[in-house]
Amino acid sequence: MPTTILASRYNTLRDQVNLVLGFSTAPSPQYGYGQTFSTSGVNGTRAAADPTDADKVTAQGYEDLYIDLIRTRSHQVGPTVAIDEFVVGDYETNGATTDKIEESYILGLESLAANIVTDKFNVYASNLTIQPLPAASSTKPSSSWSTKIWQIFTVTFATELDRRHFFNAGGQIRFSATVNYTGSQAKTVDWQSMLGSMGVTSFKATQTTNALGVGSGTNTGNYDLSNGYRLVYSRSSGSVYANNVYRIYAAEQATSDSTSAIRFKVEMQDGSPTNSSWGIDEYVTGTFNSIIETSSANSEISINGTPHEAVVNPIFPTGNILRPLSGY
Repeated sequence: MPTTILASRYNTLRDQVNLVLGFSTAPSPQYGYGQTFSTSGVNGTRAAADPTDADKVTAQGYEDLYIDLIRTRSHQVGPTVAIDEFVVGDYETNGATTDKIEESYILGLESLAANIVTDKFNVYASNLTIQPLPAASSTKPSSSWSTKIWQIFTVTFATELDRRHFFNAGGQIRFSATVNYTGSQAKTVDWQSMLGSMGVTSFKATQTTNALGVGSGTNTGNYDLSNGYRLVYSRSSGSVYANNVYRIYAAEQATSDSTSAIRFKVEMQDGSPTNSSWGIDEYVTGTFNSIIETSSANSEISINGTPHEAVVNPIFPTGNILRPLSGY
């Protein structure tokens, strides 16, 4: 049945979506995609000394709020988000035929807003734009090595606010690795297979995960760093070469200006074979490539035939290699 909506109820619903969609603040750093929103708060009769001065929640106000809700949720879950028709009309001028807001409709919007807050770090894969970061990627030319090779690089954002908006909206630092090799040396072939089948590992707001579910991710991301390195991901080989391990470490990087940076270390540990009967440990050869990319929020949604930007956040940090991929 039709229901009366208090201004306080509208404001609570509005505040929930704006907390996630809007601008991040220092007191609530893990909220805020950095987007503008369409609505303004209203003052009901409890906030106005004279009831005639109270604001009315207009049909346009609810339409604008509905659009912001769908913008935010579609960025999180993609095209599967339910997009109902607007509740439209103007009761004061056309009371007989105008749409009336049902309680079930408002409950549905409130449930949607609660899910938006719960899933604030979620992002639908196609709502990200991937861009190479060659200034952080590194290659070790083909030569014999054993024990360990590693690289160190920084990823720098123009401001701390840019960094929060990047990760809050689902932005990622992406890691992958390959080995260029055409021979038959067993240990190098094992490295080639292990890294080639690893795919992409993503460093996110509060976790580091592998897209293929291989290796060991962690619940360590942007908001969990300290000045010392923390292991955020590892991937081991199998069988006789199980001691060969690829690792990613991350640490907070202090900067002397207004920028904000993260320091990463990519390490490839070449261990001895697990079976000592294989004899002398082989050297590794081939060209090793450590590939770094970024992905940033870029989504749109069509609502009732009208296209809307959902979350567009063209923040692409810069990279700087402190140590190229090398070792001993």
